[in-house]
Amino acid sequence: MTFRSGKTVPMESPVTGFSHVQLRCADVAASRRWYELVLGMEAFVELPDTVALRHAPSRLVLVLSPGAVDQTVSPLDHLAFAVPDGEALSAWADHLAWSGITHEGIVFEIGKPSLQLVDPDGNSIELVAPAPK
Repeated sequence: MTFRSGKTVPMESPVTGFSHVQLRCADVAASRRWYELVLGMEAFVELPDTVALRHAPSRLVLVLSPGAVDQTVSPLDHLAFAVPDGEALSAWADHLAWSGITHEGIVFEIGKPSLQLVDPDGNSIELVAPAPK
């Protein structure tokens, strides 16, 4: 890191991993149900108008709060969640289709199997597996 004095002091970033993503939702309850069903998340903080969901095995946290949602424009391109492999992704895609979650099926992006989804507020969600060996 370089200070105004011009001196450089070696310093490592304090970042240790992913903290959370917060999304504005037109209907927090509907979005909560969607993320619980699609990603297997569970609530661990519930406030009158906001809920924090977590996926314990991956340590992901998603906070849903009310707010105006313009489904035609979003500053968020997409959220990508890792899955262990293509087989697990395929099984989950089948489960989601059986559960009534519509999707276009698994595609390959840069050699990696990917499932493109859209949550109730129009946010793009990707489930992506490592490239097959």
